[in-house]
Amino acid sequence: MSSPTSGPHLSDLAMRIAYRRGELGLSREEVARRAGMDAGYLDYFERRPIGVLSIAALYRLASALETTPEALAGGDVGRPPGPGQAGPQPVVEILTREQCEDYLLPGGIGRVVFSAARGPVALPVNFRFVEGRIVFRTEASASATLTTGEPVGFEVDRIDEAMSEGWSVLVSGHAQSVEEPEELEILVSAGIDPWAGGDREAFVRITIDEISGRSIRQGPVTGHEH
Repeated sequence: MSSPTSGPHLSDLAMRIAYRRGELGLSREEVARRAGMDAGYLDYFERRPIGVLSIAALYRLASALETTPEALAGGDVGRPPGPGQAGPQPVVEILTREQCEDYLLPGGIGRVVFSAARGPVALPVNFRFVEGRIVFRTEASASATLTTGEPVGFEVDRIDEAMSEGWSVLVSGHAQSVEEPEELEILVSAGIDPWAGGDREAFVRITIDEISGRSIRQGPVTGHEH
């Protein structure tokens, strides 16, 4: 028997609904119409996630947001993405520098790759793309490790498991600590918050030496109808 979704995780659910809605560029009214729900209720739930949300409503919202109930509920957060399955007609496209930079422009979560005492390390960070450079905040100790003059890498991607599509951008460059007051003021105003939170006040920028990327999309399925 299905039970309603309730309790302290409702606020997380509301945040995921709002975030996914933003990803798709949909208004609350559009999502509510897709889900067959009252727009006022969805607006209220996103702003004040209290009460209950039935399993049926969760499934309708997931369908409207082109995702799964498990993803909205956060049930897949604790495991890596599933294995990449090739679609029926995969088309690989090599991205131009301009296309790569377009993917970097919105910012988000990426991985900075560098050499540490333990060997190669990939560290997820919340980044912004500011004046052609990748910028993020980290701890002072991590900043010191990153800014030794050795080359660093940076990778960001997005995978649509359901459609077997996605893209990735890979950057090679050098990291520098940002210390100039004028530049720090610009970066602070850009709203670069550390993903892990806490006392991470060191700003680091990566100057791009090389950038490359590729995308995988599904081409039209060919064949003869019988």
